[in-house]
Amino acid sequence: MLENFGSYLKRRRRDNALTQDRLALALSCHSTTLGGIDSVTISRWERGTTEPTLERQRHVIHFFQDDADQVLPFRSARPNLLSTEQSVGYLIRHYLNSPKLGSKVGTFPEKENRKYEVRHLSGSDVDDPFIELILDYDHSIFEAGLPVSHELLHGWIGHSNVLSVVSTKFNHYFGHLIALPLAEDIYGRLIHGEMEEAEIRNSDIVPPEEPHGLYIYSLYGASKIAAALLLIEMAHYAGKYLESIRHIGGLCATSDGARLARSFHLQPGHVGPEVAHGPVRYQGREVQYLTYTAPLASILKDAGLRRILPLH
Repeated sequence: MLENFGSYLKRRRRDNALTQDRLALALSCHSTTLGGIDSVTISRWERGTTEPTLERQRHVIHFFQDDADQVLPFRSARPNLLSTEQSVGYLIRHYLNSPKLGSKVGTFPEKENRKYEVRHLSGSDVDDPFIELILDYDHSIFEAGLPVSHELLHGWIGHSNVLSVVSTKFNHYFGHLIALPLAEDIYGRLIHGEMEEAEIRNSDIVPPEEPHGLYIYSLYGASKIAAALLLIEMAHYAGKYLESIRHIGGLCATSDGARLARSFHLQPGHVGPEVAHGPVRYQGREVQYLTYTAPLASILKDAGLRRILPLH
């Protein structure tokens, strides 16, 4: 099993007979990237309560004159998933409330996650009302020239995909996430606007154990809590099929969706509205259509996201 960063740091510090105070001073002098750290930071890193960025990890490895290619990657300091409550709090604190992303996702900024429910639709009888809600919501935002049909969406949710969830509160609909493990050529065509979602067929969907691009049918935002819950479900999936996911991405048409995409460090790969039949207005704003995509390897460079993935 891979060593976590905290164990590595403590072991190498002791190998060099350094106290935490002396190591903090030595690292600060060694690299401007590590400047300003103190013994408290060293203690937190060793205990795994915080984790430095990958860049800082490389500078620490260089300080000890070890080969980074031999040492990296470290396993997560938390090999088990956080509880849903812990993960929601972590995502809201570090992503959805991040100054970089803005202080608001969606129009329902509730502060607590009680009474929210994420319902998994895969592998169970799918209620027609949920199908209609999803279609109405998506079609009201994205007026595709070839809209997704009731039958096609029912097939995706009921039989073909491994991640389809909706978030509700008091039976009020707050958003959905439908992720399809697609053959890489199909994924690429969707991301680059060469085909529309309604053209996805069951034969394009591959078993999650095979190499694939995880295409997210909806990147639209809802409340902070609902958005965080949906992100957590995606993190669960990403952790389970880590070895076979090549890219993650999808289409969105709202600024809320863009914030969610950036939470996973997805970069815009194609910009509308020239391929999306003109601009639309959503909640009083004109929005454009964007496709977001990123290799899973680049997403995992984020230490915060690695903390909520079941990496071993």
